[in-house]
Formats: sequence, structure tokens, C-alpha cells
Amino acid sequence: MNHRAASLLLLAALAAPCQAGTNPRAQLTQLDGYGHFASADPALCTYAPIDVDGGTTLNPIAASPSATALDDGAATFALSQPFRFFGTDYGTLVVSTNGYVAFAAGLAEENGGDFSNDIYLPAVPDNAPFAAARLLAYHDELSGEGAGATLTQQFFATCPRPSGLIADEACSVVRWKNWNRLGDNQPLTFQLVLYHASQAAVVQYTALDATAGSSACAGLQSDGAADGGAWSCNGTRTLETGTALCLFDPAHLPSTSNDSLFANGFES
Repeated sequence: MNHRAASLLLLAALAAPCQAGTNPRAQLTQLDGYGHFASADPALCTYAPIDVDGGTTLNPIAASPSATALDDGAATFALSQPFRFFGTDYGTLVVSTNGYVAFAAGLAEENGGDFSNDIYLPAVPDNAPFAAARLLAYHDELSGEGAGATLTQQFFATCPRPSGLIADEACSVVRWKNWNRLGDNQPLTFQLVLYHASQAAVVQYTALDATAGSSACAGLQSDGAADGGAWSCNGTRTLETGTALCLFDPAHLPSTSNDSLFANGFES
């Protein structure tokens, strides 16, 4: 079989409807030109929230004199291991009070003040010139000024939630607990898990309000908003309590259950 025919068979296999129990990769959606794939299918993306109550509390700093730190602000911390994102290794994470993280060296590069999400990604952020690479867990105009709101991070040398991609890999977890959409009093709790070997990222939604993410955005984009994509923005997909969203680096995609792409293509 020549290379052209093999490529056509591979594309056909990727485009084919999923048959239950045969090809989990058919449940993946490509988000960007770099090759990140996403899935919220429980078969590929298990919801298993990680307890970070023993972690480090993050104390955000206000993005501007006109904002409060728990409204529009960010906190910075050094990752215990690098995280590769769009092919670049990063060692510092900036956590915004508005439900996203940025891969930036500090608040001079990202102040966390982008409270207005965009329906399409990539997009130059509203708090320009802060356009560092981002992962959007639940990007919305959030507030932590209500009772009990916390930002917490914790590193695990062996992640309590296995990635399913590489055995016993380390992870870093960031959790927004008891935040709410500005002007609303329904608590939101979600966490972002970064896997340091497979470069996968998982968002786990522990508590969401009745809007089901209709004004939020979940996705990713590269430095300078050059590449990226959204899984859901302003209700394009429903975000639900007790679910997870997995974002996979192209170097470490979930395997098929029976190698159907090759058995039905190259080896037939």
C-alpha cells in the first residue's frame, strides 16, 4: 500500500463514527493547529477530583487599583516540575481569579484581570498586552469575595488521579473553591490538573451553577494568541457538575482499545 492510500485510510478511520468499545480515539475533538485534542467522554476522561486541602493557599494581587484582589487578580507560583505547553517548557504559573491560568514569569506578564471571555479561541485577551499562553478552566467574570472562597495549589510526585497515559507521573493541581459568577451567589468549585510527563491537562467540575457554563469558556491558547481552540464558550457545549474535561498533547494521545486504526487500515 502506498503512502497516499495509507493516509486516506487513516483519515477515514479518524472521521468514522465511534463504535462503542472499539475506538476511544473517535471520541476526541481536535482543538487547534498544534494538535491538542479534547474529550469529556467518561470512557476517556474520568471525573476523580483530587483533595488539595493540604496544599498551599494562593493569595492573589489585584490587577489594577480599581479592582479588588478577589475580583480581578492573580497569584503566581513556581511549578515543582516543568510543564510543556505548545512545545515550550514553563516553570511558573499565574493563576487568575477569573478561572484561567497563564504560563508567564510573573504578574508583569499576566495580571489575571481578563474577566471577559471570548467565544472563539485563539483571541487577544481584553487585558492586553497580557497575551501569555493560557489554559482556561472556567473563564468568566468570577468573584472570590463571598464566604469561603479559596485558591489552592498542590504538587503530587505520583498523581492521585492517574492520567491513563503514563504510569505514576507527577501532577500539579490548582483549585478554585466556592467562587461565584459576579453578581450571583451560587458557589463554583473546579480544579485544573497538569500532568508533567504526558503534558495532559484535566479540568474537573465539582460544583457549577444552573447556567451550565453558558457565560464561561473552557479551552486553551498559545503565547500571543497565535493558536488555540475552545471546547466550550458561552454555551457551545454544556459544562456539568461531576464531569471532567481532558486536554491531550499530541505527543501522548489515548491509545485505542484494539488498535482499530491500524488493524482496519495499514494491516488489512
